[in-house]
Amino acid sequence: MPAWAEIQARLTSSRYLGPVTVALATLVLAVNEFGYRSLERLGEQRAVILEARTLSDEVRLLTLMMESAKRGHILTGRAVYLEPYDEMGRRFEPLLEDVLALARRYPEQRANLETLVEAARRKRSEMVEVLQRFQSGNFEGAMELTLTEIGRENMVRINEIADEIRREETAAYLQAGQVRQSVGFWSRAGIAGLVLLCAAAVFAVLRLGRERDVERGRYLAELSAERDKLELQVDTRTRELTDLARHLQRVREDERGRLARELHDELGGLLTAAKLDVARVRKRVEGSGPEVAERIHHLGQTLDAGIALKRRIIEDLRPSSLANLGLQRTLEIQCREFAQRSEIPVQAEIADLKLDAERALAVYRVVQEALTNVSKYARASEVRVRLQRAGDLVRLRVEDNGCGFDPARVQPGSHGLSGMRFRVRSCGGELVLRSAPGLGTTIEATLPMTA
Repeated sequence: MPAWAEIQARLTSSRYLGPVTVALATLVLAVNEFGYRSLERLGEQRAVILEARTLSDEVRLLTLMMESAKRGHILTGRAVYLEPYDEMGRRFEPLLEDVLALARRYPEQRANLETLVEAARRKRSEMVEVLQRFQSGNFEGAMELTLTEIGRENMVRINEIADEIRREETAAYLQAGQVRQSVGFWSRAGIAGLVLLCAAAVFAVLRLGRERDVERGRYLAELSAERDKLELQVDTRTRELTDLARHLQRVREDERGRLARELHDELGGLLTAAKLDVARVRKRVEGSGPEVAERIHHLGQTLDAGIALKRRIIEDLRPSSLANLGLQRTLEIQCREFAQRSEIPVQAEIADLKLDAERALAVYRVVQEALTNVSKYARASEVRVRLQRAGDLVRLRVEDNGCGFDPARVQPGSHGLSGMRFRVRSCGGELVLRSAPGLGTTIEATLPMTA
């Protein structure tokens, strides 16, 4: 039993099943082809034998009818019997020529057919001689020739040859049937073998499919476990990077605030002291001439410009107006100062929203970075800034009609957009950038009102 199981396993394995199936299919095709050719050859042979049988039967029938017509004329003396005799006599020789033509095409029956033709012609000669004697008045000679064995022997020979051809036609028919049965048997046997092999192939494929399914399931389980592990690592790294980025952002804002305080305290004190000194000097040098007064006046203007620059730098570093004036007023001041510096009109629609310090600073930085990009790259003639509330969300939209760009081809190292996107996402929102060459740029940020 184990040996049979091993043989079955080998036969149903893909290593042996393919060659065995091909070999059996080739054998079935060979058997069918051999049987077809054998049946075709037997069919051709039987067709020739059948034609020979038909011609021999026609020769026998025609000879018998002519003999009957001759005997009727001799016995009755009536000329009416000569009409069918003459009619069949005209058909007799063309029929014999057909038999000879068949003999030339069919060498196996050539001897029999030529003998048939010879016997038929002798019989015809005997009948012609009898009729000539009878018609010339030699009744006794005609009867004597009729009663001889010459005509009977020829007729017997014709019947023997016709019967032999009939027997050969029957034998050919039986042989074709046997060949047909043999071919059918082997064809059915081959088809049955192919069906069994196909069933074995289906069994092997199903078994291989089950093995593959088990292997695939095991592989998918391992892959799923590895994917979960990688996703966990990615989530961990993402949280770490997000926390680090938020920490760096807070450190950056804290450093900006510290720098703004130092500029306000140290540089502001120095500029204020210098301003007071210039005022005292102006009083003492009054009347010293227009040139000195002009220089003192220019010095005062320079200090005023430095104080204004210091104030703008401080506001850029850490907008104190957010805490003092609120987000609406701060953004309006920012848009107005940008329009003055860049000479680009800004249409500002700023709603009075109450946001916490983190979200207010995020909105302020997004507007600040967007306006900076407009002044650097957009070559725009108009900018629109819109801040509004939509349910529990805040929507910020900064749009320009500048040259635009392809967002998919942003230069590496351009961190402004990434910084804006991270600021918005760190507040639980989402930032969308829409732009195309020649169609301007739109930055739209959506973030929740509260944490």
